[in-house]
Order: sequence, then C-alpha cells, then structure tokens
Amino acid sequence: MNQAKEASISSFKAGMYLLENLTSGMYNDPLSIYREYIQNAVDSIDIGLADGTIDSALVDINLDPFKKRIVIKDNGIGIPAKMAEKVLSSIGSSNKQERNLRGFRGIGRLGGIAFSDRATFKTKYFGDNIESVQEWDCLKLRHIISNRQYSLTFQELFDNVTTFSQHNGVRSNHSYFEVILEGVSSFRNQVFDIERIQNYISQVAPVPFDYELFSNGKIIDQHLLGCLSFHNTYDISLNGNKIYKPYRDVIHTSMKNGGGADTIKEVKFFEINDRNGQPLAKGWYGLREQMLGSIRKGEKYSGIRVRVGNILIGDAHLLDKCFREERFNSYVIGEIYVDSIHLIPNSRRDDFIDNDAKNAFYNAIEKTVGLPLSKEIRLQSRIMSVSKQSDNHSADKPITKINGDTGNDVRDIKKAVVTADFKTLQAINIINEIRSKCRNCDRLSDISGIFDF
Repeated sequence: MNQAKEASISSFKAGMYLLENLTSGMYNDPLSIYREYIQNAVDSIDIGLADGTIDSALVDINLDPFKKRIVIKDNGIGIPAKMAEKVLSSIGSSNKQERNLRGFRGIGRLGGIAFSDRATFKTKYFGDNIESVQEWDCLKLRHIISNRQYSLTFQELFDNVTTFSQHNGVRSNHSYFEVILEGVSSFRNQVFDIERIQNYISQVAPVPFDYELFSNGKIIDQHLLGCLSFHNTYDISLNGNKIYKPYRDVIHTSMKNGGGADTIKEVKFFEINDRNGQPLAKGWYGLREQMLGSIRKGEKYSGIRVRVGNILIGDAHLLDKCFREERFNSYVIGEIYVDSIHLIPNSRRDDFIDNDAKNAFYNAIEKTVGLPLSKEIRLQSRIMSVSKQSDNHSADKPITKINGDTGNDVRDIKKAVVTADFKTLQAINIINEIRSKCRNCDRLSDISGIFDF
C-alpha cells in the first residue's frame, strides 16, 4: 500500500503549460494587472499598519508609454530577506489565509508577465538593509512555451526564465515592494491608456471618496467604520495624481427633462443576511431626487457594486439579475461590502465561488434591495406616464375628486385623473399624503400593494 502511494507521488508532473494558464490564461484583460498589484500592495500595507512598522498607506503607479514601462511601488511591510527567495518563487501558494487578507492564491504577481518582456520584483523588509530582487525573462518564457520542441517541467521552466539576487546597503528604516514591467504591450495599447486606467482604478481599487464632490461620502465612511469588521482606504496615485472613487452628488441621466441630471439627496443603509440572520454584507445606495431615467450609459458610478476588502468584484452589472428588470440596476448608485469569510471571490474576481453563502447572498440582495427599488422605479415611471397624459388633457375638463379633496397638491401631482384607472387614483392619494406630511416617510412601500409589480 505504501509502495503504491510512493509510486503515485513520484509520478506526478507539472508541465510548463501550467504557467501559461496562470499568466495569459488567467489575466486576459490587461487592466486586471493593476487590480492584482494594488491588491497585493494594500495587503502588505495592512500588515505593516497592524504591526506598527508603518503609519501611512501609499501606492504609486507610474506609466511611461514611450519607454513601455510600468512601475508600481508601495510602502508596505515588504518581505524579509531570509524569506524572499522562497516567497517570490512560490506560485499558487500563499500564507495570507490566516490573516484574512484579500489575496490568498499566490498568483497575483504573475499578471504583468503576460504583457511584458521583462518583469522585476524588488522588496525590502522594515529593519533589513538587504534588497531582494527577482527577475523574469518574459520573452524567453513565451518563446519556450510557443516552441513545441521544448518539453519542460514547471520547475525547469521556472529555473530557465527567472533569476534571484540580493543587494546590501539599502536603508533599514523603510520598507517597500516594487514591481517593474518593461517592454509592456497589449491589444490597442490599453495598458497605457491613462484615462481608461484612472477610470478603472477609481472603480476597482480601495480608494477614498472625494468628499467635496460627493458629500455623502463622509457619512458612508463613518457608517462603514462602525459596522464592518474591517474597512480601510488607501492613497493611490497614477503619475502623481491621487485617485478617488467616481461618486458625485449630481449624476447624469438619460432623461432630457431637467437637463439630463439628478441629485443624490441622501443615502440609505442596509444589511444583507443569510436565512439564519447571520450577516453577510453591509451596503448603501443613493436616494435620488427624481427616480426618472437610468444613469447615462458610460458613467463610472452606475449600478450597485459589490466589494470585498473594498476591492470590486465583477463589474457594474454583477447584480443586474437581482432586479425585476436588469436595466433597473443602472438607475441607482451604491455599494455592498462583503463581511463574511464564507463569500470567497473566484480567481478572476468576477464573482464568488459556488457555495450556500453565495446563493443566500444573491437571494437576500434581490429581496432587500432589488425588488423594492424595482417597484419604486416602475411606480415613478407610471406616475410620469400619467403626468404626460394629464398634460395632454383638455384644461376645461373637470377634475375628479379624491376623497372629496380637490386641493392644489392633488392637482399638481396629477391634473387629469379622469383618464387614470382606479389603482392610479389610489397611488395619487398616498403620494399626496406622503408629500404633505412626511417627505422622507417610508410609506412609499405601501404603494407596492396597489400595483401588480
């Protein structure tokens, strides 16, 4: 029995094409390399902040399209010199699980290899005076993989395309990790499109709100700090310019009336729990002055987004199916912050791995957020439709009384009720009551029982 087991172990072989799958196969979107390196950077920063070895959170990204060079440097804890070669040479292995950090599969640093001719990783641990350097010859890597005459093991390929060295004389009172990508290229040169990259990072990375442009940002941060087990933001700059999340008080909509704009007057907070009432996530969405028209296509803030460790999962459309109509997600802005170890991002970070927590998560979002917002959007659409009918109605026609009231409020809400059905009249009654007695009242939910949504 033992002999059979030993034979089985010794016959295992990891081929060189595995590395291809972990680089170009895993990161087919060139912009994802920024997410992966930022993720690793902020994890390192978190360790340094928790250990007290650093007191700030900085990530600098510098692009030089002319030299085809990208440099990403953070002030995180770095890697101790005695461990650096082992850590940098480990692929698909990570010690981050115990610390509950964002990256845990040990493959994130491979992202840039798929788009570069040379990749260099430099690191120094706080207190060390030794810099450790690993270099990847990416041109040679692609040559070997594309040439069918080679048949190397994973280890042989790794030894052929990487080198490791250490250097003395570096100041011991600071730490860092630096990624240098040279000879970088991608389809249509997207990896150097600075505006596109800035937009991408502003949506994906754990950057702060701009309080001057989004007044509710401070309220959201204060709330999240008080209810999440962990929440943090980081100063991330692109070619010297600090990046913020894209949220604004004034949003651009598809409606031509009102100049195609609407205002986020305040935010509503909510919780996402599983069937047993255990918390899965916390979230917020913006309350618009007028829930009319979707947010204009191409705006960076549309849709309720999902974040783990304040890093985006998927894109703006991840939660579309949680609404009665998928397009309704583009009517709102908001975020959901996962706060459960059972919701685990997949390798591409475009969704979660399949388990019971994932099913409970999406079901709860649909019930807590998707359906109520869908009802409100449909209601506002119907009210707008009746308003248009009233505008077209002859002014000399009598206005039907509602509960004996022919006041100005009712006339302002709907002038031509003679053309409306009974359900609409009931809705007008409730809307009039809300507006006259409590502008921020939750009684809008009562309307959901009147219409067949």
